[in-house]
Amino acid sequence: MTERNYDTALKEIEKFVKEREEIIKSAGDWIDRYIADRALPMELKDKCADWQQELIDVLEAQVLEAKDYYICVKEKMDQM
Repeated sequence: MTERNYDTALKEIEKFVKEREEIIKSAGDWIDRYIADRALPMELKDKCADWQQELIDVLEAQVLEAKDYYICVKEKMDQM
């Protein structure tokens, strides 16, 4: 890969991480508002809380993997 390819990959990883971090923040807010709706049965509120946590866990795992990948790509680029 050329230095330009590495630079492009690093920018795409940064973009991916920023997008996922925004989704994590937004997902919490969306689902919290939905759960706060008093018209929902408690069973649905519990399911929403579980889904919220599952979504956040997946997104956080993606962010961690992307950051690790960023470090690897950066090290390869620095070796050039």
